[in-house]
This record gives sequence, C-alpha cells and structure tokens, in this order.
Amino acid sequence: MSGDKHPFVDETARKTSTIVTKHSIAIPEDEQKFKKSERAWNWEKIVDLFFPEEQSPKRNKYAKIFLRELKGEGSIDSEKLNAFDEWGHEKGKSNLKNKILPKLRRLGVIKYEYLEYRDSREGSKGRRKLVKPAKSFTSVLDSMANGWAAFESASYGNQD
Repeated sequence: MSGDKHPFVDETARKTSTIVTKHSIAIPEDEQKFKKSERAWNWEKIVDLFFPEEQSPKRNKYAKIFLRELKGEGSIDSEKLNAFDEWGHEKGKSNLKNKILPKLRRLGVIKYEYLEYRDSREGSKGRRKLVKPAKSFTSVLDSMANGWAAFESASYGNQD
C-alpha cells in the first residue's frame, strides 16, 4: 500500500504551504510581510489572511476593493453591490457575492441588515440588504488573545 495514493489526500493541497478553506484564515510564513512583532497590521494585510494573494489573487483583489469602499462609505446597500462590476472595474460581482461576502460574514468582519421598504408607485414591498462592518471579529480575536495569554501564563507558572 506504500505506493498507492490515499483516496482522501489532495495532492495539490499537500504542496501548498497553507490550505485555505471557506472557514479558515492562514498566517503565512512570509516574515517580511507578516512581522509578528508589529503592534498592529493594517486592514489590507489582514485581508491577506482571509484570501492569500498567492492562492486566490482575484478574491484578494475584490475583497480589498469592496472593503476599501465599505471603509469609505460606512455601509453598502444591495443596489450598490449589484453595481460592483462598475466600481470593481471587472467582472467580480459573482465572486464577491458567492465567496467573499459569505466568508467575511462568517468570520464576523461584516454583517447584514435588512431594511423594509414599500415602492410608492406599485405598492409592492420588499427588503433591501445593507452591508456594514461588524465588531464580532474584533471580539473573537480579543477572546482568543486573552485565552492564549492565560494559557501561556499558566504554563510559565508551572516551570519551576
């Protein structure tokens, strides 16, 4: 069996340094770009953890275009999202809606709010999606950091 390939092993994934899934973030080994001693990384560097440029350059680019706009506007409605190809300068809307936004939402970077509306001409009503920055990613990172600091403190205390 040593020469046979295991049915669950993805050979291409084994060759990459990090495996990025829809639920993960990865801290690459690039010591120049990701200096662990820096007090704070800028937001674009953090996006590189969600969508590593070397693995998904288009998602990385579209996520940065979207977040730059969100940072400037404070919120983005569904009408503006539907025009992403115009402000994203190429055909990235489906990638944004199907891959990037769901991952950013799962990670707690963005949140959706829905606004009820009624069209005055037709009397129809509906909901408009509004994308806003969320604070839950910061809370998760704070909880992780505090939990790990407690772990380190306990383990150092046991080194007599």
